[in-house]
Amino acid sequence: MRPERALVLFCAGLWAGAARAEDIAIEAEAWPYSAIGKLNVVLGTNRLQSCTATLIGPRLALTAAHCLWDEPRKRWVNPGVVHFVAGYRQGTYRAHSLAAAYRKPDDYAYAYGTAQPNMQADWALVELVEPIPGTPLTLEDAAPDADPAAIRREIRRAGYSRLKPQLMTAQGHCSAWRNPGPAPLLLHDCRAVPGESGSALLQVEGGRPVVVGVLVAGNPEEGRAPSVAVPTAAFREAAAAMLKAQAQPR
Repeated sequence: MRPERALVLFCAGLWAGAARAEDIAIEAEAWPYSAIGKLNVVLGTNRLQSCTATLIGPRLALTAAHCLWDEPRKRWVNPGVVHFVAGYRQGTYRAHSLAAAYRKPDDYAYAYGTAQPNMQADWALVELVEPIPGTPLTLEDAAPDADPAAIRREIRRAGYSRLKPQLMTAQGHCSAWRNPGPAPLLLHDCRAVPGESGSALLQVEGGRPVVVGVLVAGNPEEGRAPSVAVPTAAFREAAAAMLKAQAQPR
């Protein structure tokens, strides 16, 4: 049996008992949603792909690594064609910046669908040329004492789906839990459709939302299997190093 198939079967009980996610009304201009933006990648003339990204620093955005893959050319895109647009709404936005660089795991290899063996490496940190005004979101602190099998409740996620690319949409009341296998992944019941890849899973801790993971894959059959996110533990150190470097005087 393939590992990903075993993962889905193992999670059947958890999935059945998880709280059902639902669409929620949001104010896209209000924090924390103001830290979420559209990530546009220009692949060529009249060819554009888009995902969602979340500011975790004035010049640092979190997204999924596969959002930066040029499938027709089978190569990673140049940072100069990556464009972060904050507060996008029907052609208007509050701020934007091109990317100066991005960091992703060297061993991540893109494969279409949810069966790639190294899905836990599907994250990217995009360094922006210009700072985006406003308050970024923070990553969840390391919690070595936490029960890895615990189900997290009241997870939220917001992004720009290809079904409604002009507006930010959000879901709330989601649940998330750890993958029982060796790969450090979060499984969750938030919706995941193209365009929403790269959006952050948020959980309120102490009254303040924190990023607990980044969405990388949706369920292949609606309501039949969980969606997948990479937990912050996978990229926390890399993000801290980039934020520290950005804080140094130029």
